[in-house]
Amino acid sequence: MSNQSMADDPELVQEFLTETTELLEQLDNDLVDLESDPKNQDLLNRIFRAFHTIKGTSSFLAYDQLVELNHSAEDLLQLFRSGEKTVTPDSMDVILKAIDVIKELVDQVRNNRIEKLDLTEILEKLNNIKTGKEETPAKPEAAPEEEIPAGEQEDEPEEAAPDVRKNADKAESSPVKERQVRDEGSSTMRVDVTRLDDLMNLVGELVLERNRLVQLNREYRINHNSEEFVERVQETTDKIHFVTTELQMSVMKTRMLPIDRLFKKFARMIRDIARERDKKVDLIITGGETELEKTVIDQLGDPLVHLMRNAIDHGIEPSDEREKLGKSRIGKLELSAVHEGNHILVHIRDDGRGLDTDKIKRKAAEKGLFSETQLESMSKQEVMQIIFEPGFSTADKVSDLSGRGVGMDVVKTNIRNLNGIIDLYSEKGRGTEIVLKLPLTLAVMQALMVKVENDIYAVPLSSVLETFRIREEDIDKINQKEVVRYRDSVIPLLYLSRLFRFGNHKRKTRAKEGTKKQIFHYVVLIGVAEKRFGLIVDKLIGQEEVVIKSLGEYMGNIRGIAGGTISGDGRVRLIVDSTNLSDLVR
Repeated sequence: MSNQSMADDPELVQEFLTETTELLEQLDNDLVDLESDPKNQDLLNRIFRAFHTIKGTSSFLAYDQLVELNHSAEDLLQLFRSGEKTVTPDSMDVILKAIDVIKELVDQVRNNRIEKLDLTEILEKLNNIKTGKEETPAKPEAAPEEEIPAGEQEDEPEEAAPDVRKNADKAESSPVKERQVRDEGSSTMRVDVTRLDDLMNLVGELVLERNRLVQLNREYRINHNSEEFVERVQETTDKIHFVTTELQMSVMKTRMLPIDRLFKKFARMIRDIARERDKKVDLIITGGETELEKTVIDQLGDPLVHLMRNAIDHGIEPSDEREKLGKSRIGKLELSAVHEGNHILVHIRDDGRGLDTDKIKRKAAEKGLFSETQLESMSKQEVMQIIFEPGFSTADKVSDLSGRGVGMDVVKTNIRNLNGIIDLYSEKGRGTEIVLKLPLTLAVMQALMVKVENDIYAVPLSSVLETFRIREEDIDKINQKEVVRYRDSVIPLLYLSRLFRFGNHKRKTRAKEGTKKQIFHYVVLIGVAEKRFGLIVDKLIGQEEVVIKSLGEYMGNIRGIAGGTISGDGRVRLIVDSTNLSDLVR
C-alpha cells in the first residue's frame, strides 16, 4: 500500500490526528518550561522525541510539508541537546511559531483540505538560528481578545525577557501519571461521547425507577403489616439503591477528565502575552489532577482565557513599577482547582494592582450604568461586581487584549450557563482573586425540593448558598422592589408564587394590630455568577438527587423553568432555572 493510499484510510488519519494533537498540546507546555530551564536534558529529549514522532507519522502518510518543518525543528533541537546552541527567548519565539504552523497543517488534515503553505519564512528563521545568523524576531502577537481590565496601566518597556514557569504537583509529573494520560494502549481508552450520553440517559431512567421503588416501599410499610414482605422489599430496595449508585458513579467517571487538560494550555498563552507586554510572570498551576465532566471543561475554557489574559494585561504591573512598590520584579499568577463536595472551585489569583473601587464608581457613572445615589449606597463588594456589567471597562485606551468592555460579560455568561457562582476578592495594590464554583456534572444534580402553594419544585443545589427564615415585617422596598437585609447585605427577593402566576400570589398582609401572630417566609438564597437574590417559598422539603429531563418542543421555553424530573411518587416536578430568574434581579 502506498503512502498516499494510507492517507486515504480514515482510521489511520484519525489515529494520526489524535496522537499529533496530544503531542502538540504537550509541546506547548514543555517548550515554555524549557525556556525557564534550558539545561534540562530530560525535557529536551522529550521535546525532541515529540517532533521526531510527528515527523515519522507524517512521512508514513505522505504529509510532506509536515515532514519538512518537523525535520528542521528537530535539527535545531539536536543542537540544543548537544550544547552547541543555547535556548534563548528569541529562539523560543521561532520554535513556538513553527508549532503554530504545524498546527495549521494538522488542521488542514483534520478538515480534509490539504493546501501548500509557504514555509519559506519559518524555515529561514529556523535555519538562521542553526547557522548563527539569528535575527531578533518580532514579539509574538497575542490573539485579540476583549476583556474588562482590573485596573488601568501605561506599560513601560523592560530589558529582561519574561520568566514564565509552570509548577505542577509531583503526582502530575510522575511517569506513571503521564502514561495513564497518554498511553492509550494500556489502562485507558477513547469513548465516543454520544455513546456515553446514551448510557447516562439509561442510568437516569434507572435512578428514577429506584426512587419510585423507594417511595413504594415507604408507602407499603405505612399501610401494611406483613413484616416478612416488608423486609424482602426493603432488602431489594437497598440492593437496587446500592447498585444504581455505583453504576451512576462509574458512568459519571467515564465522562470525567483531569482539569489539567485545560490548565496546561495556558502556559504557552501566558508566556506569549507576558513577552508581548514586556512583563515577567511566574505562572503556578496546582490541582491539575482534579477531575471534572468534559462538557463543563469545554465551556470553562473561554472564561478562563479572559480572566488569565486580564490578570496579565491589567493586573500585574511592569517589573520596574513593581520594584518601586517594594514587590518582587516577577509577578505571580496562580491557577488552581480543588474539589468541594459536589462542586469544584477554580481559583485565579494575582499579586498585581487590585481593583480601584473609586475608579470603578467613576467609570460606571460616566457610562450611565448606575446613578450617583445608587453607587453611594453600594458596599465595596457590590462596587467590585460592577466589572461584570456588559459594556463596562476602566481602560483609558483600547488595546488588542482589552478595553472594549465585553470580556467579563463573557465570563459571567459562561459561568451562568454552567449554573456556577463567581466570587471576587481584591485589595488595591495587593492583587485580585476570582473564585469560580462549578458543578462537577450537568447530567444528574442535587436539588433542594421546595413547596409553593400545592406544587413542589426542584431548585438546583449548585446555586443554593443557604436557606433562612424571615418575618413579614423584615421585608423592605428599594426602588419599588422588595428586599431584605441579611448579614450586612441587601438581598433582592423574588416570590415563586408570583413568578409562576398562582391564583393566590398576592403578598400576605401583616397581622392586625393587637394580635401577636407573625407571618414568616422561607428564603432560599441563590447565587448565579456574581448575582445574589432570595427566592421566597412556602416550605422547604429537603434535598434530593434528580435527573434533568427536557420539557420538549411542545412545552417550549418557559420563563424560570429549566426542565423537569420525575419524583419517587411518579409525579413530574419542574426544575427552577436559577440563571433565568437572575435576569429579573437588578
